[in-house]
Amino acid sequence: MGLKDTLQKWFGTAKETTSDLTEKAQPHVEKAVEKTKETASDLAEKAKNTASDVSESAKEGAVEAKDAVAEKVQEAGEAIADAGEDAQS
Repeated sequence: MGLKDTLQKWFGTAKETTSDLTEKAQPHVEKAVEKTKETASDLAEKAKNTASDVSESAKEGAVEAKDAVAEKVQEAGEAIADAGEDAQS
């Protein structure tokens, strides 16, 4: 057997081994892809819910801040009016 025959045998064996390994790995790759899709979908849903919660909290906080500022403005206005009345007396 010559060098050429030996090399052809090695490459033929390597090709068969690669093909066998590819066939064996295919179901595992498919499972991994499916699991990754499921995980990504779950994470996207959680992110959407979290964003919605944060948005709602921000709206509530803005309303509370607006009410607090309006109250302080009214108090300041009353204080100014009282000071003006005291100054006129």
